[in-house]
Amino acid sequence: MGKVAIVCNGSEPKSLFPTFVLGSSAAASGDTVYVFFTPGAVAALKPGVIEGTKKKGYPDLIEMWNGVKTLGGKLYFCELGLEACDVKKEDLRNDIELVGATTFLTEIQGAQTTFSF
Repeated sequence: MGKVAIVCNGSEPKSLFPTFVLGSSAAASGDTVYVFFTPGAVAALKPGVIEGTKKKGYPDLIEMWNGVKTLGGKLYFCELGLEACDVKKEDLRNDIELVGATTFLTEIQGAQTTFSF
């Protein structure tokens, strides 16, 4: 069992689907998954967006999101994004945690695999 770190830099399907296809696969394989959303992904973290994001031929995004969470994965949003994107914690999904980059880096120390989308 290892650690997998994923940085998601955007709210478009081209960033979200690889994040969760690989994240859910790693979690299902027994790895601990850490997903860090940068301010560029803020639009995807508003309530209802993940549920409504579909892409032909891909698994359901909310199912993969929930799978990562159920299997112990951590979903983080960069706290800098609040001010940078003029949003409040209440504007975001309630199943995401706000952390700073330092916290994320500490958590992923020793990660065997890292991705960025």
